[in-house]
Amino acid sequence: MTFDDKLNRYESELGLLPESWEVVVLENYLESLIDYRGKTPKKAVSGITTLSAKSVKMGNIKYSSAYYISKETYDKFMVRSFPKKGDVLLTTEAPLGCVALLDRDDVCVAQRLLTLRGEKRELDNRYLQYYLMSHIGQHQLLSRATGSTVQGIKRTEFSKVLLIRPPFKEQINIAKTLGELDEKIELNTQTNQTLEQIAQAIFKSWFVDFEPVKAKISVLEAGGTAEQAELTAMSVISAKDEVALKQLQAEQPKAYAELAQTAALFPSAMGESELGDIPYDWSTPKINEIAKIIKGKSYKSIELEESNTALVTLKSFNRGGGYRLDGLKEYTGKFKPEQEVFAGDLIIAYTDVTQAADVIGKPAMVISDSRYDHLVISLDVAVIRPKNDDLKYYLYGIAKTNRFQQHTNAHSTGTTVLHLSKNAVPDYKFTKPNEDLIKIYRKHTQPIFMSINENIEQNTSLAASRDALLPKLLSGELTIPSTEEA
Repeated sequence: MTFDDKLNRYESELGLLPESWEVVVLENYLESLIDYRGKTPKKAVSGITTLSAKSVKMGNIKYSSAYYISKETYDKFMVRSFPKKGDVLLTTEAPLGCVALLDRDDVCVAQRLLTLRGEKRELDNRYLQYYLMSHIGQHQLLSRATGSTVQGIKRTEFSKVLLIRPPFKEQINIAKTLGELDEKIELNTQTNQTLEQIAQAIFKSWFVDFEPVKAKISVLEAGGTAEQAELTAMSVISAKDEVALKQLQAEQPKAYAELAQTAALFPSAMGESELGDIPYDWSTPKINEIAKIIKGKSYKSIELEESNTALVTLKSFNRGGGYRLDGLKEYTGKFKPEQEVFAGDLIIAYTDVTQAADVIGKPAMVISDSRYDHLVISLDVAVIRPKNDDLKYYLYGIAKTNRFQQHTNAHSTGTTVLHLSKNAVPDYKFTKPNEDLIKIYRKHTQPIFMSINENIEQNTSLAASRDALLPKLLSGELTIPSTEEA
């Protein structure tokens, strides 16, 4: 990738461009434009996945927001043309301008969406996606929008949208460069999902299903020895059979000894409690007995100005839990020292504007952000600070359980905006194992969360690089050598 000031350039309607590039009417270079706006097919319990504007975000598709239609409805509805994998989806209203590449064939495209397919060897679909995501592409759309409350683009206005069209090989190179960054971001995202699942699988096995404890009980009730019970628990914890355990003992005696110590920390009996049968000698405290819960700062819109301090808000939560670095709001107001949060702090969402309650009661672990000196929780967020720092990861696991989520949902009120009751989290009772086992759990899971944090931070850096490259590549200010030249 090089700066090339020797290119002859000309002043176009969309800025200074290389002489081999042209500005054209986008629609003239489309092989297909599928428009089912204004039509709503009848929904079904199962069938063909159907996308609307709700499903398309900038750069990706949220299939969790899709619905289904029957095959019969699909055949009647999709009479104009069928979307294909690799087509560009563009939202035309509420919101206007979100763009993503379709990654499968077997879908129906419905309300407030256009499906665009570039003409073969004239317009590359992935290049078109990045063009429409750019400031120039967004301006082409938004400047032609109509509507006061909800902005949308009419079909007649879309036909006037202009496109910067480099030679086809250069389109491919531009899209490939930007796509490699997005692919790395997607890989990191998928890796994080896997890491999160691993952490939750350990938590569920140890502290929800009590598998090591029940394994010991099963052996003892069958007449087995205490030694056999311990070996069975070790097998459950490590997912290794007897042969693999013997191999571990021979080749990695230290790891084997640590595994045996972990298994020994699990009781070999269950006892009654107000939460049901739990491992013997484990306790059932309330969260406020082992941690301090601190609500965030209320703020005024005039305090949301450029600053080295940022508010951690509801937008800092992914739907379903987890932390987002792009949800911060810069803030100039005052705050209490206890409302400042740091990397690794456990936070809970206390408000929700999603109808499906996808955020309220959900946990996240704060991630550091080098752009700011201070991160402060907003009024919609609470931080849970355990007296024993080892409990932080354990409490995150508690907050991810179905039981905790059912509890917070039951203690949420409101129609348009949901609010979690003041005592919902402090009064929540949970099963707490001995301190040594909590330390072992932290030892297992802390590296997992550190890897998740590193991947999120890397994604932020990759996205910044992509966003910085995008306007330079689309203006020809940066050129990319073709494969033959590299």
